[in-house]
Parts: sequence; structure tokens; C-alpha cells
Amino acid sequence: MEIISKKENQIVFSAKTEESLANAIRRYLNFVPILAVDEVEISKNDSALYDETIANRIGLLSLKTEKSHDDKTKIEIKLSSKKPGFVKAGEFTGKAEVVYGEVPITFLNDGQEIEVVATAKLGKGIDHSKFSPGIMFYRNSVDIKIDKTCPPEVANKCPKGIFQVKDGKITTKDEYKCDLCEACTDYCKKKGKDAIQLVPKDELIITLESFGQLEVKEIFSKALDELKKDLKEFSKKVSK
Repeated sequence: MEIISKKENQIVFSAKTEESLANAIRRYLNFVPILAVDEVEISKNDSALYDETIANRIGLLSLKTEKSHDDKTKIEIKLSSKKPGFVKAGEFTGKAEVVYGEVPITFLNDGQEIEVVATAKLGKGIDHSKFSPGIMFYRNSVDIKIDKTCPPEVANKCPKGIFQVKDGKITTKDEYKCDLCEACTDYCKKKGKDAIQLVPKDELIITLESFGQLEVKEIFSKALDELKKDLKEFSKKVSK
């Protein structure tokens, strides 16, 4: 396994593994317990939006999930605003932290107000998408084989900017970015040349993104734990 790039809420890495295993881990992201708003009580709403619309927006807010949270966790967060303008998610107060405070909830005009009490609990993405911790996707890495007859102008045809010209010859950089769009091979064929071959390797380029409730590494680790737990249970039942 090799880290290709790392950002605050995203990791891209390469790994020699079966697609079936990568897909299983991807599916098990939605077995990771995540904190999200489950109940909303709106006692006052003078805005132009229906209560149902506001409740839906609040339910999809990303909340920080802590290690201390468990199945019995219930956290109240409150919102009360009278000021004209956008009411944003960061105005919620309570023991649950909203990840993206700039998310708009509604808009108030002069003299309007809104009062909300929301209750958050742990849940899993298999039950509702609001409990999803993030997304994972993958593709095969590619071995790019370039013939000496390859026209240099093909470097401008790749949307990912993988090709470069050095001393009149085509070379590659950041091959992991290749997604097999075949813009390069199509151009070569139009020129009557079969100068580039894109050969998928057994190595996968895996991208894991977090919605902010948990760190990326923690999501990956917990998804593996949940997968191992079910495999162990499955093994016990098969052996009976």
C-alpha cells in the first residue's frame, strides 16, 4: 500500500488487492456508526420554507462523531434566531459540533424568527443516508506503453495532463491519474498509428473521502472492523 495524495478529508492510495475485497470495504463504510440528527422539533418558523424542508436540511447536517458516543447516546442541539438574513448551521448550540457551519438552513426577513430543537443519535448508512460517513471508489492503475512513433502533440489531448514532451519524446507523469478515457489512443489511431497502449494492472487506485464526521483513516479502520466482525459470525454459522 502506498499513499499517493492526502488531504484533510481525502486519501488516495494504491494497493495490490482484489476488486471484490475493495468493494466489500466500500460497502461496509455504511456499517460504521455515525452521529446525525434523528428528530427535529420546530416550535416557531416564520421563514418561507416549510417545516419539512427545514427538518430535512437539518437531518443531513454532518456532526462530529466522538469515541464516547454509543447506541444510548442522545444529544440535543438548539437553534434560535431572529436576525434578518441567512440562518446557518453553525448557529446551532449544544454538545454536538456541526462540521460545516456555513450550510444555510433558511432565510429570515425583518420580524421573522425560527426556533428548533434537534436530537442526534448514532446510526448506520445502511438504514439512512444521513448516517453515511463518506464514500470510497477505486479503479485499476494503468501501465502506459508508448511507442517511439507516438506524435508529440498527443500530450495536449490527455484531459488529465499525464503526458509531457522531453527532448522531442513523449513521456508520462502521474500515471495514477489515468482513468482509461482513451483520448490518447483514439488520437493516435486517427493519425494511423497504434503508438500508445493502456494496459490495466492488478493494482488498484483507491480514493476514500470523509463527509467530516470522522477522520478518513478512522472510517477505513472501522469499516474493516465491521467487515471482520460479520465474516467471523458468518464463519461460525457455516461451521455448525
